[in-house]
Amino acid sequence: MWRSPVRKTWLSYVNLSDPYERKARFLPAMVSVFPLLPLAAAFGAPFLEWVKLVGLGVGLGAIVAVAVSHVASAFGNRLQERLWRDWPHDSPTNRRLHPDDKTVSSQQRQRWYRAIKEVVRLDIQSAVKGGNAAELKAVINDAVQALRNRLWQAPVAERIRLHNVDYGFARNLAGLWPVWGFFALSSLVGCWTAYFLQGRPLIWAVVSTFIVLGAVCLAVVLPGYVRKKADYYAESFFEAVVMTTEAAARPTNPGA
Repeated sequence: MWRSPVRKTWLSYVNLSDPYERKARFLPAMVSVFPLLPLAAAFGAPFLEWVKLVGLGVGLGAIVAVAVSHVASAFGNRLQERLWRDWPHDSPTNRRLHPDDKTVSSQQRQRWYRAIKEVVRLDIQSAVKGGNAAELKAVINDAVQALRNRLWQAPVAERIRLHNVDYGFARNLAGLWPVWGFFALSSLVGCWTAYFLQGRPLIWAVVSTFIVLGAVCLAVVLPGYVRKKADYYAESFFEAVVMTTEAAARPTNPGA
């Protein structure tokens, strides 16, 4: 449904009205500062109100929102490079097109080769037969990039967009672990110090302790979660490629 431009928030004008920008970049950054809430509550600081302003994109909060979203993306890219050392060539979408990959059958791979050749006119099978490893990697990467551009707004790519947002959120949240880990530890130290030295409520010290334990668990499990989300993206990516070729081969007027 169309909405009047007058009712747009600042987020609409700073590129945070897009679902990917909001969930994959902005949301992980906002989640990362939540470990500071017990510390703010222990000292009676209006931290939650400030977080609300940033979330609404009001005034200075809009500028901060853009800044934290780009910080989240930068940390996420850094983690991505650590998980896949030869990015993008060892990413799930590229790797599954290599003939030595064991995650899919050779028949499935041949099916993808035919679909890719039909959609973007790049012949990966010929590169495989040529035996030049560098050329094969280059052709595969060219094909994946061309397919992304072709499928970006295609109707068959709805699942790709959903999985891309999920992957971006997981990657950026995992990449920000030094930030939310530091905040969780700072909150723990601050809350217990406030309890022992200033008689602040014990509840916030206990809450900060549980947050630190949760942060440690997240730091352990999140990299594997990111890899899983990347695999889901690759699966929907190739299925959309095949669906594109099937849609093109389908008669436009079956009753004729």
